[in-house]
Amino acid sequence: RAPIEMLAFSEVHLVAHNAPFDMLHLARLLDAPFVPTVTDLMSRTTDTSILAHLIDPREKKDGGIGHGLKNLAEEYVDPDAPDGDHELKAVFRDLGLSVGEGFAKIDVDHPTYVLYSGMDVGLTARLLEVLAKMVADLGLNDLSIFEHRAQTISTAMTARGFKVDQVYAFALSEDLAAEQANAERRAADMGVDNCNSTAQVAAALSARGAVLTETTPSGAAKVDKHVLGGIDDDLARAVLAAKNASKTLTAYVDPLIEAAQIDDRVHCRIRSLAAKTGRQSISNPPLQQLPSGDHRVRACLVPDDGMALVAADFSQVEFRVLAALSNETDMIQTFLDGGDLHDATAARLFGDDFTPAQRRLAKGVGFGLVYGGGVATLARQAGVGEFEAKLAIEKFQRAYPRVKRWTRQVVDQMKYGDPMVITPTGRRIPLDREFGYRAVNYQVQSLAADLFKGALIQLDDAGFGPHLLLPVHDEVIAQAPIEEAEAFAADMAAEMSGTLGPVPITAIGEVLGRSWGAKYEPAVVR
Repeated sequence: RAPIEMLAFSEVHLVAHNAPFDMLHLARLLDAPFVPTVTDLMSRTTDTSILAHLIDPREKKDGGIGHGLKNLAEEYVDPDAPDGDHELKAVFRDLGLSVGEGFAKIDVDHPTYVLYSGMDVGLTARLLEVLAKMVADLGLNDLSIFEHRAQTISTAMTARGFKVDQVYAFALSEDLAAEQANAERRAADMGVDNCNSTAQVAAALSARGAVLTETTPSGAAKVDKHVLGGIDDDLARAVLAAKNASKTLTAYVDPLIEAAQIDDRVHCRIRSLAAKTGRQSISNPPLQQLPSGDHRVRACLVPDDGMALVAADFSQVEFRVLAALSNETDMIQTFLDGGDLHDATAARLFGDDFTPAQRRLAKGVGFGLVYGGGVATLARQAGVGEFEAKLAIEKFQRAYPRVKRWTRQVVDQMKYGDPMVITPTGRRIPLDREFGYRAVNYQVQSLAADLFKGALIQLDDAGFGPHLLLPVHDEVIAQAPIEEAEAFAADMAAEMSGTLGPVPITAIGEVLGRSWGAKYEPAVVR
């Protein structure tokens, strides 16, 4: 206990690889307030995985070194360093133990276990010496400080957790299991005994007259949710319903119930630096990926007693970033006037009397540019033919010529110059020349992600930190006393708002109420 308390209560600077994992566990061993202790530990820790990500954000499969300690140590410290993890698991096998059992039952003084523990510490310390110098040489010290601060705030949210309404969650679990069983029974009546069998579903749909044109890389007919959703057939609807109910139950609701057994809260893993662009991710469970059309899972998450849930959400932030980077004057003016860019774009493409379908198409063109989608993707998502999608893209390019010029310059730089995306904040993203078109997506998404992290830091500096619960895409979920909720949401939004060059960056605050799902409930028809 003495070294644990020395680490926790002295002012010594700490180093860790994947620091949130270690500091969350370390704080649980101490007789001290949990969230403040986690925050203190994180605030004086250098995380070598952040340094590695700033130097090269690519995973090994993308041509990088990766961000695991072993891979980094082999590259930067000692290629012959013992693989403690591999050797320890070999000991577990020799003892007839699974990995989970092995960590619980192995003698704490077993030489291989001691080696495994000590090598992680030694390699991390050696890695720091190398990576810290590389970060400084690349001029990334400020970005490192920024990322460590964002990580500290996100880890405090993990420690704080989000309350789960267990009674509601158990009822929802039963409802979803019944939905899945009913859908599977309907599918079985139509010749599909296993809704997860691609071959069986494809054969049955074809026999019912459905034309399946998309295929998997192996050449088999594709019957994923996008394909099933586009088929007007009772079997397709039944299979899709069974799949959706099963995924919702196993990926979201059951993990929420399991997490809540400990302290009535779910403590999601929030990685503040996950994607190459610097965007964050949420796992255990992945609450960023909840279907927008189903409020029921979100309704499992509720405020603490006497509190109301509030949210502050950036408005069309990717398009505001695009307008600023390209200096597209018409886009900028729309934002300065407080207008809706998708309405303005639809009017420029199709006239002032545009239809809802035309607005969706105009919006899809913009998102395709921001997220790297092409003609085929736009056609599928907007429900139009490829010719119509291609025409819409050409109209968009004529309507916003500076966007077209800027995107061409960015892509040409990747083709003929150094294939390295360097964002306005200094983030470096290597890119294969053949995928130069992704540079536009990387520039926009990365700067939007940094704006969001900057907003989290501003909120924390302004005293909102203890109320923050979850960062989701461009939105922050928080809680506030019920009687103060409206003013609190407005204050959060005001703190997050600002400018990016000539473009206003606007956040919108709202009171969600009794659960996160309340915002997504369908309107009641009376």
